[in-house]
Amino acid sequence: MRIPPESRRAGRLIAVLAAAAAFGHALAAGLAPARRVLEPPLAGAAMAVAEGRLWVASRGGGLIGFERGAPGMRFDLGRGLPSAVAQELAALPDGRLAVGTQGGLVLVDPRDGSSTAIAPAGMGRDSMVADLVLAATRGNSLIFQLAQRDPDGDEGQTGASLWQWDGKRVQAWDAGLGGAVVATAGLVERNDGCFHVAGMQVEGAAQRPWYARQCGGELRSWRLAAGAPAGTVGIAAIARAPDGRSTILVMVTQPAANPASRRHVVMSLDKDGRLSPHCSHASFTEPVTGLVQSGPDLIVARAGAGVHVLGCGPLKPLSADPRVSNATALIHDASLGLLVATDAAVWQLGKDGTPLALTPAPGRALPIDALPMESKAQGALALLGSPGAGILELARGADGWRLARQWRAGIDLPAGVYGAAAYAEPDQIIAVQLSQGLLRLRPGGTQAVALEQGTMPLDVAVTQGGMWMAAGAPPFGGAGAGLHFLATDGSARFVPLPDRQAQPSGRLLAWPDGRVWAGTRRGIIEADATGAMRRISGDRVDVLYRNASRNIVGAVGASVQYWDGARMLPVLFAVEPAPSRPLGHPVDLVIDDAGRWWILFSAGQLVLLDAQRRHVATLDVRAGVAPSSRRLLYLPGSREVLIGSAREGLFSLTWP
Repeated sequence: MRIPPESRRAGRLIAVLAAAAAFGHALAAGLAPARRVLEPPLAGAAMAVAEGRLWVASRGGGLIGFERGAPGMRFDLGRGLPSAVAQELAALPDGRLAVGTQGGLVLVDPRDGSSTAIAPAGMGRDSMVADLVLAATRGNSLIFQLAQRDPDGDEGQTGASLWQWDGKRVQAWDAGLGGAVVATAGLVERNDGCFHVAGMQVEGAAQRPWYARQCGGELRSWRLAAGAPAGTVGIAAIARAPDGRSTILVMVTQPAANPASRRHVVMSLDKDGRLSPHCSHASFTEPVTGLVQSGPDLIVARAGAGVHVLGCGPLKPLSADPRVSNATALIHDASLGLLVATDAAVWQLGKDGTPLALTPAPGRALPIDALPMESKAQGALALLGSPGAGILELARGADGWRLARQWRAGIDLPAGVYGAAAYAEPDQIIAVQLSQGLLRLRPGGTQAVALEQGTMPLDVAVTQGGMWMAAGAPPFGGAGAGLHFLATDGSARFVPLPDRQAQPSGRLLAWPDGRVWAGTRRGIIEADATGAMRRISGDRVDVLYRNASRNIVGAVGASVQYWDGARMLPVLFAVEPAPSRPLGHPVDLVIDDAGRWWILFSAGQLVLLDAQRRHVATLDVRAGVAPSSRRLLYLPGSREVLIGSAREGLFSLTWP
């Protein structure tokens, strides 16, 4: 039978597409997973001891096991956990660990390294945070809470639900108080195995504290309106009193709208659910991060205030050592005694209060929210900015990356929120203090860059003859939205944007000849040092990127676009196979020296396109791409891309 020419052409096209798809899948399978660049602060959120090994849940570092002071087994992003933000931890009697993460509840088994997601039937874990986990001391059962995760990454109390896992299935756990209950603290008593859970019942503007106790098959619950401190908004901690006859609650109050009015008040709850002030009459301005019974004493830990014995008299410091002053978690183990977690290490407190380190105390750690900004020296130096911690510089050597320089907010820099940063010559760094000003960082110190009153800087780009700054419009008067050119000779020029709808929405792209492109809500605006301006495109643009070696320009925002030399055109590609969850919208883009596109999406997935802009692979948490990934930096000549995240640290990915 004769085959028509058009059929043969269609067959060849299908074969080519199939081959390309097969190549893409093979490449995706061959990609090494993203690896951490340095360690984040330990930030011990919770601890547990299982079969003689200390486990620490780290907010940004996953779950780390320590044995004789050395780190051993680790469950991390792409290695058994759906998120590196591990914030709750409980040990079952058989040695397994229940880990509460930003991606839900995971049961891990250190004996074989396996992990299993625990979730109610039909409920996807991608949008759920496990923010309370309690494990039975007898048998294998858990009580846990799931809360809806905010699209921007913060977990909230809205939509929270309580669940119980009996070792086989998950079913709703009902405190017997009706709806709208949110658990904020819990305890499992070692002596009798009873679960103690407390929190708030939120119905409209009304907030009422509650407490429930489950012993075996018996459940009792109480509303704690009578005797509760005025303005109670939560319960921070629960512990049994040393006499065994009452339960101690730390109730959080905020009588005024000002957060500075918040206090942590210690209360006593008798066996019939009656509240009364604790005999110490203690209340704290510092957050209570731990409350445990240790022998005949009740021990309280507070952020920044250390660890104290809480009795009926004045607080007694348990340790004067400053290394344990910023306690993030506190537990008492039958064999190891009192353990205090901090941002740097876990410490075992001796009887005289002397701390003994049970984990290595690292030197300068990398903030978990450090985002890569620029590189120089052929990718051997990388500039990073942390919104709260300040500006950092990494240097790469034969043994990997190290922290070379750091300017700390509130110490080396003014306190504030930091955004973009850029290299300037000679040996200067320009840092954006968001909506406040520009800082020039030199080896000899820090200098503010003079700006017009009311200017709200958003981004900065260094180019020939000076630097460009994008500024937003303040809500009440002052300088308008536009582009400022600050020349090296001290002169300045302001280029206003066409209208208020053209507010800067993204980054600046500086060209070698001194021009700048600015991403705005109304597309790309081009300006030069003479003040000339023109519109390049009309769709919202958040990120502009140019690969200098190949002169390829791309943009992401409302869509993905490329510059053909005359105009911006859409980049069309089909993502096959379909991603495991919705991609969201594109938030960043880099193009490497081979012309390949790396597009980061808001749901924390990385889409890779080849030089012809065809889809090659989609990488997610299984490849070590953090769900909170926010920014990319391509390092020329290395095939390496740095991926910065909002909560899970800095990662590196290399295309073979």
